[in-house]
Amino acid sequence: MGLTLAPYTPGTCCLCGAAQNLTGEHKIKASAIRSEFGTGDTLAIRRFGETADRLRYAQSPKSKAFHFEARLCHACNSERTQGTDLEFDRFHAAAKSLLGEGRDPREVFLDSRYAQGSEPYLKVFRYFAKLLCCHTADVGAPRRIHVANFALGSASANCVWLSIDEDWTYRQAASELGPFQYAAHGGLVVYGDKETGNANAFHSSLTIGAVRYVFFSRLNWLERLELKFGYPEFYQWCRANVAAAKDAPLSDEERLALGL
Repeated sequence: MGLTLAPYTPGTCCLCGAAQNLTGEHKIKASAIRSEFGTGDTLAIRRFGETADRLRYAQSPKSKAFHFEARLCHACNSERTQGTDLEFDRFHAAAKSLLGEGRDPREVFLDSRYAQGSEPYLKVFRYFAKLLCCHTADVGAPRRIHVANFALGSASANCVWLSIDEDWTYRQAASELGPFQYAAHGGLVVYGDKETGNANAFHSSLTIGAVRYVFFSRLNWLERLELKFGYPEFYQWCRANVAAAKDAPLSDEERLALGL
């Protein structure tokens, strides 16, 4: 283990590295899926850009189809992060209410409860730090120690940037269909340096209904150095993906859909 990165091995917790009592973690919270879709209907899942004949189905919000491949240990997924999960539920309800009133969902941060640096404010960002740890583990990235520690509440320095808006994809469809039930996640996007091709940040998004959360975390200089010399295989994987993106840039619609 280095100063800022630690190996991630499948079959271990992507937050603390434990190998016992592992559980699944939802890409979109089961409680959020229930609040958006209810519990009675079969849920349809489709990747961005796929046609309707590629639909997958899930029987309930607890389906493994909604889980990351990466695992969390029971302690990390319960007592260590349960408070952040519950705070996100409260935060999302407030943001959803604002958007439903035709207001900017970012106004949720005007609530004194979410004053910058307050414990509820940090818990919201810890929730997105946990999601980033799961997304990066799913592609074989090393564990970023300070991001994982922040997610677990053992570090106080916020390392996640967050914006909130109305989901672009939802807005396009709703303009033709009217309001409908919807949830999505943006997978993992690697930011790369235009000159060197080296990874410098990880980005994702989460949408529940019309409300979208776009979040990312930048690698500091020491993380970038450790990634290059300590994890050459993943370092080269990032460079290859950055090069491919330069050769075939995303369309404007794809960028808007990903919150870029």
